[in-house]
Amino acid sequence: MKKQFMRAKQIANQSIGRAEKTEISDSLQQIERKAEATKKSLSTVVKVFTPYINGVGVDKEKRLRKNQASHLGQALQDSTANLPTDSVVKSVIMDLGTALNEIGKLQASAETKIDEEVIAPISNILENDGAAKAKKRLSIARLDMGAAKSRLNKERERSSGNVNMAKLKALIDEHDSNEKIFNQAQDNLAVEHLQFLSNETMISSSLLSFVDFQMQCLKDTIAVYEAFRPCIQKTIEQSPRKKVFGVSLAEHLQTFNREIAVVLEECIKYISQYGIETEGLFRITGSASQMKLLRAAYDGIGSIESLLDERNFIPGIHSIAGTLKQYLRELDEPLMTHELYMEWIDAAKVSNPEERLQELWRVNRTLPKENYENLKYLVIFLAQLAENADTNKMSSSNIALVMAPNLLQSSQQGLESPTNQIHFSEITSIVQSLIDHCEWFFQDDC
Repeated sequence: MKKQFMRAKQIANQSIGRAEKTEISDSLQQIERKAEATKKSLSTVVKVFTPYINGVGVDKEKRLRKNQASHLGQALQDSTANLPTDSVVKSVIMDLGTALNEIGKLQASAETKIDEEVIAPISNILENDGAAKAKKRLSIARLDMGAAKSRLNKERERSSGNVNMAKLKALIDEHDSNEKIFNQAQDNLAVEHLQFLSNETMISSSLLSFVDFQMQCLKDTIAVYEAFRPCIQKTIEQSPRKKVFGVSLAEHLQTFNREIAVVLEECIKYISQYGIETEGLFRITGSASQMKLLRAAYDGIGSIESLLDERNFIPGIHSIAGTLKQYLRELDEPLMTHELYMEWIDAAKVSNPEERLQELWRVNRTLPKENYENLKYLVIFLAQLAENADTNKMSSSNIALVMAPNLLQSSQQGLESPTNQIHFSEITSIVQSLIDHCEWFFQDDC
């Protein structure tokens, strides 16, 4: 009996405030703070990942419908509905759309893996965490223990020397039982928190899997683009619809698989057939609007044949001649080349006529093959034009005056460069010599 009384006194001597509060241990509070912070962070991870992967628990078809690459690919392909089958743009857009659809499937597959192997495990850990129930049980135990302690203290104060030992023993037993339950509840909550924290390595590995899935998806995406790019490049390269004006002669001939530039061949044939006797050819300016249309046709469809077949369009002969001059003027490098410019000039300055022609012949033969063949094609035509000088008023000297600056230029500032102005007489004399001695310069092709 003395032992029970001393136990009651021990409990009663504890501070009333602490008895009512029933403090949770510091170690448990530390564990709880870490666990709750981790749970909050992981809940945010799941929340922000969900829209990134287009939803949790979503089937493949729904993911594809939401996927931006798939949506873009389909939209691109749909946009070509009204384009002609031979359209290069249509072919390129269709290939790009197919590539994007493939990439969409890869991304949807990666999203599914992230959902199943990253988000789902984290969500399961959060959902199966028993800390909430353990915390509720601890709260109840805490209240029960506080109440038992309060009743024991009240009984001690009320009895004041007249102790009812049976009641005191019952209250002590109640307190000890509640204390035991409270301590067990603390231990259980600590176990739940620690078990949750024990998943940190597994959770971290799941997040690392996200990196692996993304890396693989990016590698596969690059592989798709690498597979489709050569096809798209080939389509572009094989397309006849390339710009004609302002590109190098070699590039133009390679692109169109030709030996003679299309502008030279078509314009010369047209002039030869319809207007070689027209007065002032290459001297009189053509219609600006017609020349603009002819140039657009060359750059747009690579030829003016279909345009000339239109009965409502009959270009003036001067517009055709002006288009030819413009093409020669805008070549990336002049037909007679920048590199040989000074050799041409030096040859033209030779005082002895025969030696001068011989030097010009030598320089002419050093032209690149494609330049030589196209220059020959042009000069043969210009020689025929000069043969009709009585009617067209375009002698070889007149032709040289208007054509030479478009055929031979220095690499300095184009037609208006001081160098070209200084050598203007030599340039025109070179072209006139080529026209006058066409058969000699180009053997018997004239």
